[in-house]
Amino acid sequence: MTQTINLKKILLLWLPIAAAYVPLGMALGLFFTASDIAWYWAPIACIIIYAGSIEYLAVSFISGGVSLFTVAFTAFVVNFRHIFYGLSFPYHRLNGRLQKFYGIWALTDEIYGVTSAGKGKQLNGTEVTILQILAQCTWVSSATIGALLGLIVPPEIGGFEFALTAMFIVLAIDAVKEAQDFRLLIYVALSAMIGLMVERFIINDSFLSVALLAYLACIMTDYAKHHDIKHENAR
Repeated sequence: MTQTINLKKILLLWLPIAAAYVPLGMALGLFFTASDIAWYWAPIACIIIYAGSIEYLAVSFISGGVSLFTVAFTAFVVNFRHIFYGLSFPYHRLNGRLQKFYGIWALTDEIYGVTSAGKGKQLNGTEVTILQILAQCTWVSSATIGALLGLIVPPEIGGFEFALTAMFIVLAIDAVKEAQDFRLLIYVALSAMIGLMVERFIINDSFLSVALLAYLACIMTDYAKHHDIKHENAR
């Protein structure tokens, strides 16, 4: 069945992603050339790896010559959160093996944030794929431009790293406003506190994984509680 495509809606959802990807991608490209790595490795990494934080770490891995085990373990820890993304990513809307494979391959923090909140939840499978392609093209082209600029411009540029944080703050506010459920903020604060305590006193560099597990436990407990209440009322 042919799916309708609303390009205006896709572009409006793509804009905040591009606002984060352009400066971060250019900073990544600059980082590559500043680390004495050939400029063309920046777009290659963006096409093959396509996992922002790991791409930044890849520069250090290449420069430091770390072991494959270290690379694999670090990639698993850093991208551990993607396990939870799969729980609510609209995979069921994607059609065909190729589209589903690319949907999983191109599932980034930003795509998850946009498609799981607000108007992004209304996208059909084709629109989700177009949004993902636009996002990756933006990332690849920005990194390429940054790498080329890095050949002629000094790399002393700061402030790019906050663009991604700012975008997620806006998305979080939008999600809470739409849900009109401020318990989510309580769960986030509680999960962050648990993550910080575990990282500080028990396991180093475990904040993200522990906080995500704690948040998942909170929302699962909340769901089970409300499900039981509805079940009792239905009797």
